[in-house]
Amino acid sequence: MVQHPNTEVVAAANQAAPTAPTSVKVKKIAKVTGAAVFTFAMFGTLALPAYAMNSSDAPAEIVQSAPAQSIKVTAGPALVAIDDVPLEVATSAIEQERLEREIAEAEAQAEAREEAAAAAVEVPAGEGAGGLVSAALAQVGVAQDCTDLAQNSLAAIGLTERRDQGGYDHGVSDFFRYGESTAYVHGTTALAPGDLLMWPGAPHVAVYIGNGQAVHGGWTGGTTVVAGLSIYAGLPTHVVRMS
Repeated sequence: MVQHPNTEVVAAANQAAPTAPTSVKVKKIAKVTGAAVFTFAMFGTLALPAYAMNSSDAPAEIVQSAPAQSIKVTAGPALVAIDDVPLEVATSAIEQERLEREIAEAEAQAEAREEAAAAAVEVPAGEGAGGLVSAALAQVGVAQDCTDLAQNSLAAIGLTERRDQGGYDHGVSDFFRYGESTAYVHGTTALAPGDLLMWPGAPHVAVYIGNGQAVHGGWTGGTTVVAGLSIYAGLPTHVVRMS
């Protein structure tokens, strides 16, 4: 069986006659060579003489004939410290989503206000009873309740503000303060265009326009219409005449 000794060991063996110092030199070379081979093994698989793993004081001849061994070192995956993870990225994403949601809501509200303003009927300005009648007739067909009809008509002649423009939201009883009130008796009480017809118990309010007709808000389907004096609750109980 042919042996293949290490190059450094062969060089030492070819000297004339091994002496004690030579043996010591061989062992030193073996130790140095073993350290170098082990260091290089971190980057791959190398043949490592057995004497590099042996700490005994065996003779050089035995060391020369020792078979080679292999050591394979595989690098593991790199570890990432938890402190290095950029947590602010997730926080920024959440903040961005919140801002986008708020912007979308603000835009939707602005569009709704613009649509409401566009849908608002232009009520002609006027004075006294005549102006009130004109303002009421201009709102026929608008979807609104009776108090909005009356309030918008009064706003047109400068007596209040429209509810949809920040004015106080009137109830039926609030309209008594806009003029002189009297009880209505059918066939006896004389009505004039511009009178506010009151049904406090219903409750309901309408604007009288003459010839037994009035403009009513909140009619069938919530629409503003021209109709007679009698409603589901009967005839009005009071009349408020503009002062």
